[in-house]
Amino acid sequence: MLQQLTFRQLKNALEETQHLPRTLYSEATDPENWRRIRTDDNYSDFWLSLEKRAEHLIENPVRAPLFTEFTLFGDTGDRAIYQNVFEQLYAGIHTFSTLAMTEDNPKWKSGLENAIWNVCNEYTWVIPAHVGLYVNEYPNGIWDQPVPPRETVDLLAGMTAFTLAETVHLLQDRLHPWIIHRVNEEIEKRIFNVYFNDPTPQNWELKTNNWPAVCSSSIGATAIYMIEDSEKLAGMLWRVIGVLRNYFSGFDEQGATPEGPAYWQYGFSHFVYFAELLKERTHGRISLLSDEKVAAISQFPQFCMLTAGKVVNFSDSAEEVTLNLGLIQRLQQYVPNLQLPTDEYRMKPVPGNWLDVTRGMLWSLDSEIMHAADDSERIQEQIFTGNQWVISKVKHAHGGITAFAAKGGHNEEPHNHNDLGHFILHVNGQNVLADLGLGRYTRQYFQPKIRYEMINAGSHGHSVPIVDGCRQGFGKSYRSEILHQQISENELEVTLDLTKAYDCVALERLTREFVWKRPFDEIPQLLITDHVILNKASAAFQEVFISSLEPQATGNGRLQMNAVTLIYDPEQWNLEIEHLLVDSHYKSGMPFYRIVLDRKQVELEMTVQFRFEIRED
Repeated sequence: MLQQLTFRQLKNALEETQHLPRTLYSEATDPENWRRIRTDDNYSDFWLSLEKRAEHLIENPVRAPLFTEFTLFGDTGDRAIYQNVFEQLYAGIHTFSTLAMTEDNPKWKSGLENAIWNVCNEYTWVIPAHVGLYVNEYPNGIWDQPVPPRETVDLLAGMTAFTLAETVHLLQDRLHPWIIHRVNEEIEKRIFNVYFNDPTPQNWELKTNNWPAVCSSSIGATAIYMIEDSEKLAGMLWRVIGVLRNYFSGFDEQGATPEGPAYWQYGFSHFVYFAELLKERTHGRISLLSDEKVAAISQFPQFCMLTAGKVVNFSDSAEEVTLNLGLIQRLQQYVPNLQLPTDEYRMKPVPGNWLDVTRGMLWSLDSEIMHAADDSERIQEQIFTGNQWVISKVKHAHGGITAFAAKGGHNEEPHNHNDLGHFILHVNGQNVLADLGLGRYTRQYFQPKIRYEMINAGSHGHSVPIVDGCRQGFGKSYRSEILHQQISENELEVTLDLTKAYDCVALERLTREFVWKRPFDEIPQLLITDHVILNKASAAFQEVFISSLEPQATGNGRLQMNAVTLIYDPEQWNLEIEHLLVDSHYKSGMPFYRIVLDRKQVELEMTVQFRFEIRED
């Protein structure tokens, strides 16, 4: 419905239902629902930790972030120190609002009012990393200007407004009227005036990543809660709808996003939250989740989930991702064949974001009516042709899963890594041939000249060739093309043209063929064949493979990484293995191994092949 919706339909639906009695976030307005989750043994640890957090916040009042903490991002690139402080400041809203919904306790009420007041006192709801995001010099030159840039709306600002509007709506009869007035006043000033009174597009409105989904959905949800005038609301929501259409264009026809499963959840969940509120506001007349593309998008994470909590983690993604069970179950109402994640992929409720945590619990259904993941299929695979992801999971007789994933696309994707032709091989619960995942989020990490020199994002940190010393380039023009694809009974084949991924004078043509052999009752194996045409024989040529396990030489031309053995021709290659300690946004010093094969005799035209044999443990 999102793509076909007209402004007249939206306006009529809002006007026709304006004077009808309505309930927004109906699950949260039913005291029985709160009693259910408050007494559910599955959530007992959550409520215990939430109360401990609340008591700590009461006994240790939080302070506002300092100016020097705010400017640290501009001075050094560090964003963690400020964000750790403001997370404590904002924690009270999420903590006390959740407790206040289950218990009419004066200390929860006063804790919530103080938290709201503190957040409303903040200079801006925009985090330093996003200040001035509409300026061409963002995120660099703006920190050298004599005056701060004008107000904008970023992820945090949008979610803050959404959370405050929803909290005030649900608890308005118990909150001091000055608190309600202050929330309305600050949202009008910081969100509505900034976004709706200025036709200049926000930076994120032009993107197709998670930003337009989170920001516009949060703004739209806030408007639904606060704006009674249906005609005014229609105009506001129409701008939101336009941005969400742009967001949807970032998914290919099979539902894949180049941002991967973690950012899929971040962006798509907020779209779902907004869509359900709009459905309630219009008494079901507008149901954005009935859009035909929602089914494909909803199923994308199913393909990315492997085993033991591991996922296909291309781009800026952690290796392990959990999913909000309430979100998946709500989507299951629109996409009946959607599978629920197994236990290791289910997000446990922890004190945090009100929007995610409450829906995670209130939208979760009783276990006896849940539909668990369907494990009857031996093979689950898909070639996502638009974004050029390939994922194939093969279930063995004993129940284990071996998986292969590869990617193409272009090197200016959202949260891009220069990784065209890169692949993952998952065996026995490990991403053996692996992706290093996201780096540490700093200002420098998002500056292309620095980012792609870092091992996490540069092509030298991925399982792709290095041609005559040239790594892959950054930009949309550095792209791959699918030359051939075929899925048959016994194997999956994909051939990528990687020539345009490199700005290399010596390179005439480079293609990479993946043959994923998975015959019935046999252990899969992967064959990689690179065909290279150079214009000078003196050029150097290297093949790089990234492993999460230390390779052990078990014979001439054989490197074993637990259940995976790489087989190559030792007469053609010199071998070097580098031990890496890699930092990410979540962990430091993670061990990886960079296998470098240096071609001894470079020829003008070469066809080189590598075989990855897999054994079951």
